[in-house]
Amino acid sequence: MKKFFLFFAATAASLSLHAQSAAFVNFNPDPVAAALAGTGIARTADAYALENNVAATTLGGPQIAVAAGYGLWQPKAANAQLLSAAGYYRVSERFAIGLQFKDLLYPGYKVTGNTGGPRGTYIPAEMAVGLGLSYRIADGFSAGLSLRYLGSSLAEDVKSTAFGGDVALKYEKDAFQAGLSVCNIGTPVNYGGDNYAQPGIVRAGAAYSVAGLTASAEVDYLFAGALMAGLGLEYTFADIVSLRGGFHYGDAAKAIPMYASLGLGVQFAGFHLDAAFLTASKTLGNTFMVSLGYAF
Repeated sequence: MKKFFLFFAATAASLSLHAQSAAFVNFNPDPVAAALAGTGIARTADAYALENNVAATTLGGPQIAVAAGYGLWQPKAANAQLLSAAGYYRVSERFAIGLQFKDLLYPGYKVTGNTGGPRGTYIPAEMAVGLGLSYRIADGFSAGLSLRYLGSSLAEDVKSTAFGGDVALKYEKDAFQAGLSVCNIGTPVNYGGDNYAQPGIVRAGAAYSVAGLTASAEVDYLFAGALMAGLGLEYTFADIVSLRGGFHYGDAAKAIPMYASLGLGVQFAGFHLDAAFLTASKTLGNTFMVSLGYAF
């Protein structure tokens, strides 16, 4: 067990933050945002709005959106599986409510008893469940709040739970959109020793659309003292097929490292299938995500 825990810690080091823990909460399972190098803060709401910007759910986008997804996260390093489900419902013209769930499953390892005999396989996992609310304050301007429960179980005797949340703002006018959020503010993560802060982050970005093409940009500042940024482009043909790509800048020692992203989306009769592939990164290379959803 100790050998596995040391291996896990070394594997996660490139995506963890100094004096912080539960870095997985910043791993976005949305294939659309992933294909656009993580630039989701200013985009129109989709089923994964609580991962991107909960305030967007009362500005544009569908009235109801749901999706479920699967991903291979860091297959070269952690070889983890990322399961997710999310959605929202715009209850009225000004109010919306949403839910999010994600579960990061690491490779299992054999567990032995006191006598040295096998007791089965233990699968380390980290999980987040969230509830989000959004209120449209004025035309083109809304605010949102997300509350989240975190559960981390890295070994049989290495477990922790915590509560956190995000606050967000969204503005849009014609083809221009902008978003701002402060995320992962909450109780410390403790595995039985020292307390560790959640990986707090401030996100700000903008998006502009013209003739089927949407360009998005985002800058993120992590409380640990790291800066990340991303650029994404999406072209949608005939409201059916979307081609996506982007580039993400990051500090591998303190944040999500640099990578390039590619993606494809197909939508018809309210159903949509989206996929993303991350490359040009030793840590995140070959990460793959896919989701199937419905919106109207």
